[in-house]
Amino acid sequence: MANWQIPEGITGEENFLRFRPSIAAARERSCPLRLALKVRPDLARDRPLYRDRPDYSMGPFHNVLDRMELDGEPEVLALSQGLQQGRKPVHPALARWTEHAVRQYLNSVKDSAHLEPVSRDWVRRLDTSHDGIPVVHEETVTGRRFEKDRVRELRILRMGSVEDRPRNEPEIALAAAVLAEARPALSKLWKKGPATLGRSERPHQVRVVEIGCLDGTANVLFDDTPEAAIHKYQREAEELLRAVAAGNVRRPGTDCAECPLIDMCPAVPSIEGLLGVNDASKPLRTWSLTTTRQHRKCGPIPYYRDLKLPRDGSAEQSPAVERGHAVHEWIEVKHLRSPQQACRADDVPDLTRDERFAEDTLQAKLGMRMIGDHSLVCPFRDAGQEMEVYPEHPIVVYDPAAQVVVIDKVDLLYLSEGVWRLRETKTSRYLFEGDLLKKFPQIALAIVLSAEGALGGGNAGCRVELERLTANGPVLTEFDVHNSELVAEARKVIQAEVAGWHSDLARATKPGKECRTCVFTRWCPDAKMRSGS
Repeated sequence: MANWQIPEGITGEENFLRFRPSIAAARERSCPLRLALKVRPDLARDRPLYRDRPDYSMGPFHNVLDRMELDGEPEVLALSQGLQQGRKPVHPALARWTEHAVRQYLNSVKDSAHLEPVSRDWVRRLDTSHDGIPVVHEETVTGRRFEKDRVRELRILRMGSVEDRPRNEPEIALAAAVLAEARPALSKLWKKGPATLGRSERPHQVRVVEIGCLDGTANVLFDDTPEAAIHKYQREAEELLRAVAAGNVRRPGTDCAECPLIDMCPAVPSIEGLLGVNDASKPLRTWSLTTTRQHRKCGPIPYYRDLKLPRDGSAEQSPAVERGHAVHEWIEVKHLRSPQQACRADDVPDLTRDERFAEDTLQAKLGMRMIGDHSLVCPFRDAGQEMEVYPEHPIVVYDPAAQVVVIDKVDLLYLSEGVWRLRETKTSRYLFEGDLLKKFPQIALAIVLSAEGALGGGNAGCRVELERLTANGPVLTEFDVHNSELVAEARKVIQAEVAGWHSDLARATKPGKECRTCVFTRWCPDAKMRSGS
């Protein structure tokens, strides 16, 4: 925690830390300062921020299981009474998923009836000091807790399947250590300040299991002695937690959606009127071009996405879409090679190793041709020296006039000979000859951001490029971000993209033909046809 300081605009107790396994799992992809704030639960904003918070997806699930496991209610009664979020009914889609998840969970654990559920939170306390100042260090777990005959078991719940799910060793190490040395919390963890802890016997055995609520799959992540758990913690989690607590780097990305500093973070440009919507009366929300595309398809889809409901990926994966993803991924990997080198025409996938291109289909052959054609317009082709390259680069901007945080990604941001360039790559069998800004709103957004100095290059602007890979060859188009008429057209496109979504808080469904390609029809109560049943 060396030199860690409370950011401006935040007040509270900085020397009370509480860690959960999810923190260890999130560290690689998260903003360090955001995580450092998150493990200090007694820190808060000076001024509350009115924001749109999605429902806690697992809340109804835990309500139902508490009624069954702790209160002894039968399944039918627990489901009918437990589907509440506070005093309001659960959204029908979340209720449908919860019913499914409860039954899959119960089927998965039916052979573990000998264990007894634990109602109180488990908390491990490791109080320390920093520069002579006492630091309260707590660790706890989230999931279903069980104990009997000095055997403790934690069931970590995943909303999807856990079949072939990669292990996260720091997450497992922290969870196992909590089970090894935790005491029961006599106070609620949502209250301010350290937990009041009771007494308990040290277990002989600790077990950590993860369960996929989509299909009832399960993986045993740890099953050993408390001593082995502590050893694993010291080896794989202890130093990581110290680094999390000391995090002070601001790294804009998806974390910004929930960050209390979003409207005053110096790493996030604040651009009044960026989206062309002047209405700050609604709660703070996040938006991307994907948000608009989903909302146009059906109003509640962005809400389902925020809930992280399991998706049926096959519903939207046409052969052309799969080919596009495969081409993008291949080019991205080649652009990250070290040392850097331009893509060559023969720099194509090995058909014996990459089955996406090995099939004797039109899309596979077209994908191979597009990868080869990319060499003709590769950004490294004429580079005289090593370039700064940021593929899949996150873009975060705050518009206070609309109360919206824009969180999106660009295919490639790179610095070539002192000039910043942003490139979007699109694949299509045929070359589109119409209005490129309306067809590819990512370009319109890039032009507006560049004109506002929100990309690399500041006021000098970032050059915007569109690379199109087609059956007839590659086409590279550069847009003049200093052309006032072009910038004005781009602003109109973005305003049209945002306006309908921004004004709609009702999230009304539009059942119809779009249900065929919706990834959430399994959970939507109004879907015309269902997938994944």
